[in-house]
Amino acid sequence: MADALMENAPKSEELWSLYDLEYRAGEDDAWYNVYAVLDADAHTLTVKYMCSPKRYKIVLSAAGFETEAQVEELVARFRPVSQQVQDHQCGTLSVGTTVCASHGIGDYDLRFFDAVIEAVSRQAHSYSDGEEECLCTFLLFWKHGRGHGTITSAKIASICIIKPAIGIDYRISAFAKMAKEKIKSSKCISASVSLDSTSNDNCHVFVEKKSGSCRNKPQEIKSQMRRSEDSENNNYNQWTSQDEDMGPKHCTTDGLATYDDHYSILLSNLEKDITPSAIKNFIYKQTAILPEAYVFPRLLSDPFARGAIVVDCQKKVQIIYEFLGSPNHLVVSSRGRPWVVTEKAGTFGSNILNLIPIASGQITRKITCEELKVVRTGTESYKRAKQLRDLFVEYMNHESKLCKNLAFEEKRILQSC
Repeated sequence: MADALMENAPKSEELWSLYDLEYRAGEDDAWYNVYAVLDADAHTLTVKYMCSPKRYKIVLSAAGFETEAQVEELVARFRPVSQQVQDHQCGTLSVGTTVCASHGIGDYDLRFFDAVIEAVSRQAHSYSDGEEECLCTFLLFWKHGRGHGTITSAKIASICIIKPAIGIDYRISAFAKMAKEKIKSSKCISASVSLDSTSNDNCHVFVEKKSGSCRNKPQEIKSQMRRSEDSENNNYNQWTSQDEDMGPKHCTTDGLATYDDHYSILLSNLEKDITPSAIKNFIYKQTAILPEAYVFPRLLSDPFARGAIVVDCQKKVQIIYEFLGSPNHLVVSSRGRPWVVTEKAGTFGSNILNLIPIASGQITRKITCEELKVVRTGTESYKRAKQLRDLFVEYMNHESKLCKNLAFEEKRILQSC
């Protein structure tokens, strides 16, 4: 009987092939290999982790979301499995490349986060025993997680290449559709639905213990995690709660526009044909935060567009603001136009949430997030972008003086009447 059970048991290779997605967990903000199971009848999505010596799973209910933005944020937490870089592929790891790498505290607590390669120390490879071994050292700037904002060194064995996503996985897409339909139907019944009141009945965390082991490679070590076995929470808090230890850097939000418990960053000097989705996807790609984005209406004669990035908590706006305000790089379009953060001291009314993208009749071509890039100090692209940014800032200062002069003259004329 035991032999028969062993014959029917899935082989290790077959078992690992099921874990075909990466999921950024809310508990520690790390990426893990997971297996997603969609139950169309129960309207649930089960996310199974595989780790040593246990396997865990969480069950998300389509009824446990309050807004479509929450659904979209969940969707953004899934992506194809990153591939471990082989020694002979080290030449593909250039400065500015975003990778998924292990960040450990001790030998038994390795977790994977996204990082940007800041510098590379190239060394001649070793070919002992006929096998190539990369001896290069990579300096990584951590974009999120417990190392956020810091720079550490790593070897190639700790680095994985992020695979580009070609569309959304069919299971995640189907679950998102069900969740959005639930939201729409709930709005028809009630003007407001409390996520907390529905989550207790509809969503629980299930922890499943089984025997198993992870192979000792970085891609598979990603599944080593620590999870509380008695935790229960609603969908949104379940996968958005993060550790308070986000790194030593601190960015004050003094002067940032806030409204209705939201934080906004105003952008100017954008390309005229940029779309909110391009801004939104680019910021997520660079910071692992999915914001709301807006492009303001403009005159046809305006040479540039203005917009805003909006998030719902101070921690998120700190991370995005640190990225946009970094002295080490600038964000530019493929045509070379640099973004400029403006009016940080401005305030908004709640009507910002009702703004719509510029009318399609005003543009002939839409910019995608792939046409936005980061240029770094020391490059010709950065030098040119900085000149253009300084020119735009000079223009804004001149415009501000003209506005003040206009207000003064208007007041003088009105008072003389």
